[in-house]
Amino acid sequence: MNTTRALPIWVQHWWVWFAAIFGISFVSFWPSFFSAIVNVETHLVIHGVSAIAWMLLTIIQAGLIKSGCRKYHRIVGYSSILFAAVLVVSGLYVVQTMILKNGGMVDGIPTTAIKFFYIDMTALMLFCVFLGLAIKAARRGDIALHLRLMACTAILPLEAALERTFIYGTPSIVPNFNTALYASVITLIVLCAVLVALEWWYKRIRWPFLTMLAYYVVTLLTTDILARAQWFNAMAISYANL
Repeated sequence: MNTTRALPIWVQHWWVWFAAIFGISFVSFWPSFFSAIVNVETHLVIHGVSAIAWMLLTIIQAGLIKSGCRKYHRIVGYSSILFAAVLVVSGLYVVQTMILKNGGMVDGIPTTAIKFFYIDMTALMLFCVFLGLAIKAARRGDIALHLRLMACTAILPLEAALERTFIYGTPSIVPNFNTALYASVITLIVLCAVLVALEWWYKRIRWPFLTMLAYYVVTLLTTDILARAQWFNAMAISYANL
């Protein structure tokens, strides 16, 4: 007996939610990135453009699935792996160049940069895991799981966008990136909790959004601890000097 509840129409339009993520990211990065792109370092341009392109592809892919164009969805899906690879590789380089930039110092170590090292590296690893599992789910025909996993790959880059949303939108409350990081993570905890609650209400709960919720809760609780741990600082600086 099927105990699931029927989803309302507004929930079923995945492309709308992917478009919202894209819109938030584009607007958030406009002041510091898109409006000044000619003055931005090349590796940052490559990473930023590939991240935005990935979010744009999720909108296209969700639209293709909704319209029943699965053949084109598969074609675009396999070709989009190149964008994912560029996003991850450029992201690893961005993290490398960021670590030793100015930030709050503990024994000469930039703790703000170390915090971003932690959240960015774990997010990049999760992105790869979710993408690989999304492809596997699609091959098995588990479209519901595939959609959730792809949603996770779009939510992960949202953390950086939300930081800028808080900094430019509420500078009196969020005056710097250190505060913005926590504000962004808390916002994503709320978002993931809402997604989990919706799945529970409609009796369609799956593990991806639960995993994302756990990830952001753990990140919130451990970021400051790791940023002050000498062994973690040493690991981050070693990575920066590779």
